[in-house]
Amino acid sequence: MQVFVTGAKQGAKELQDLAIALIIDLESGEVLHETHYAPPADMFAEGQDVHFTGHCFANGYWCVCTFNEVLLYDTWPPTEPVKKFADRGFNDLHHCLPWRGNLAVSNTGLETVDVVDFDGNLVERFDLIEHETGPDKDRLRPIDPGVDYRLIHDTKPHIRHGNHLFEMDGELWSSQLRAANAVCVTDPSRTLEMEVGQPHDGTRQGDKYVFTTTNSHVITFEAEPPHERTIHNLLEITEGLNQLGWCRGVCRIPDRPDEYLVGFSNLRRSKWKEFGYWVKHGHEVPAARVALYDLKEKAVKRSWGIGTYKAFQIFQVRVLPPERRV
Repeated sequence: MQVFVTGAKQGAKELQDLAIALIIDLESGEVLHETHYAPPADMFAEGQDVHFTGHCFANGYWCVCTFNEVLLYDTWPPTEPVKKFADRGFNDLHHCLPWRGNLAVSNTGLETVDVVDFDGNLVERFDLIEHETGPDKDRLRPIDPGVDYRLIHDTKPHIRHGNHLFEMDGELWSSQLRAANAVCVTDPSRTLEMEVGQPHDGTRQGDKYVFTTTNSHVITFEAEPPHERTIHNLLEITEGLNQLGWCRGVCRIPDRPDEYLVGFSNLRRSKWKEFGYWVKHGHEVPAARVALYDLKEKAVKRSWGIGTYKAFQIFQVRVLPPERRV
């Protein structure tokens, strides 16, 4: 079995300074292929992270998001992008998804979902906070067409912080970290509530919609209405650790409906903070890894490091189908 992992190598001052995609053989743990990317100087702002985030296969391309670009690769395994999209409104992109002949992009920095065609033209922009009525409504911001958001390294604080896109009941949806839910982009009255944590990844996997929360839960919703929810606390079934790391990517093993691969990024700390972490939790900061959980047996079956990268931010984890294996 081969797994495709997107993310970034962490550099100095906790910045993610090189976008990386890896194909890993799960039997041996060997890294079979690496794709690296660093943005051109005119697309990089001081303090900005460099990373691969969410991705998809669409229109004959492997499409992957960076902080402010969508890259398209037409060879497999991917080596060099053949196209790049970089709308002036792109900021902190988190995921892309084929949508009605175009590409939907989770534009986290602007709190929008942007639909672009495969020439990079903006077709439609859905504003996730347009109808905000909660206590944060005074923080609503206009989107200034005169601003180049690609070169603004941080637009926080966010109200919704959209992450992962998926399709449910024929509509486009987005997970929302700050709101701790997922929302129908075209009908904000429809939500899936997480309650136990802030969601990141959310995808349709077989007969379920599957989410991770950054505090280490896997939450599933039945694909059919009324979308019954089940919550799995990974910390409770992981022996020897009191904190698991930053939890993001998730993928169900084909033909093994109770087994899930889950990605954990390591939490970067100075030596003094690491000493304090040891005192508080009784163990070192866990390394970046992909772990295989059996949610029915409530057990960790195996765990893999991320090649030679001890400091790595994992975004998306995907089991490769036979035609994509190398």
